[in-house]
Amino acid sequence: MNVLTLVDVTIEGKHYSLELREYKGAELRELAGLHNRDKLVREEPDGSETAIPPGRKVVPQEGDNFYVSVRFRRG
Repeated sequence: MNVLTLVDVTIEGKHYSLELREYKGAELRELAGLHNRDKLVREEPDGSETAIPPGRKVVPQEGDNFYVSVRFRRG
């Protein structure tokens, strides 16, 4: 029997329960309805931002907060 492990994260202020696995930045953007050109970042515990380019692989952790960086937002 396989047990599916989920982690709760936030992407652009919206809650998601994601399977605990590796995701490409493009997959996280797609889930949130974002464009690949948007500068997606993960907020680190010290308040700094780590960029998540579309091709970068990440394993989201419980409580992660992803958002489009205001510093790099286009428009």
